[in-house]
Amino acid sequence: SRKMNVYIKDTVAGAYDSYYTTPQGREVDNIEKKIISGLMKDIPAGELLELGCGTAHWTQYLCEQGFQVTAIDASEEMLKIARQKNIGKATFQKEDAAKLPFPDKGFSLIVSITMLEFVDDVEAVFDEIDRLLLPGGYLVLGCLNSESELGKYKDNDAVFRHARFFSLQEVKERMSRFGEPVLCSGVYFSP
Repeated sequence: SRKMNVYIKDTVAGAYDSYYTTPQGREVDNIEKKIISGLMKDIPAGELLELGCGTAHWTQYLCEQGFQVTAIDASEEMLKIARQKNIGKATFQKEDAAKLPFPDKGFSLIVSITMLEFVDDVEAVFDEIDRLLLPGGYLVLGCLNSESELGKYKDNDAVFRHARFFSLQEVKERMSRFGEPVLCSGVYFSP
């Protein structure tokens, strides 16, 4: 069955962006940024491809870290919000992550935070990452854990019920085609 991209709706896109201003959103954001910055601390700043940029929450952060970001998303509603942020070191394109218009081995760094959960064909996206990633390059993925509390109760959530969460084992297996993966996880305890 095809996954419905819930992010094509403007109401969902707006709610996604404003989530980060809530107390829980800020706390989760801090946890995620500690993990991602830890993973990226030794990667030299340069050009990167961001898959599933959404409303540019991570794009903005990556640019602040000194990266020049080519950011893609399949949702025009998400990109509309992203473009309004006028992030200087980012370019935004509406694209399908499974069929990208970039040359082979065109990026030494690809970043994707919680996009794979919402694509129709995960394997096609991994094949495309494989095609685009320079040998010796870096792939940084943020995935939602199927074994987490959020994963266990996702069917009760209007957005996440359409998502496919991943187990740590699954992430490790899928990432191993790119080399030895480094896995980190974070926990948020809701009040």
